[in-house]
Amino acid sequence: MEIMDIVVRHPGSTHDSVIFNRSSAIVRFEQGHIVGLLIDDNGYPCRPYLLTPLINPANQREENYNRAHKSTRNIVERVFGMWKRKFPCLSRMLRTKVQTTMAVVCACAVLHNISIQQNEEPELAEPAVEEIPINNMIVNNVIGLEFRRQFIIQHF
Repeated sequence: MEIMDIVVRHPGSTHDSVIFNRSSAIVRFEQGHIVGLLIDDNGYPCRPYLLTPLINPANQREENYNRAHKSTRNIVERVFGMWKRKFPCLSRMLRTKVQTTMAVVCACAVLHNISIQQNEEPELAEPAVEEIPINNMIVNNVIGLEFRRQFIIQHF
């Protein structure tokens, strides 16, 4: 339930997929520096490392996959809820300069991770970014869809 990457340079109205596409995390996944899988909603393209739910599951395996996807995704939502309860300033508009607000959000993420690492009660600068060309995103989506299909066959 730790926060592995945070991007604070975008306004709150920016779609999270736009932020992810400009993050250092995508670069690390694309280059194979992070081994693992991410899950998210259909606002994201399916990639070999980012699995999205199936819009129309066609069989029991696909329904099982969607059910597992949904229950796993709930953990992400719980992290955001826990983070906002732990730091109520994140739930309301901060009336500070933009640079100060960015520092506060980053500090809250660091403090959240420290509390998780210290096994505290759970309720209580970013690297340079490489742009990912659109052609790579299309290829990765096709590869991601095939990866998801194989993942479902193998695990569900």
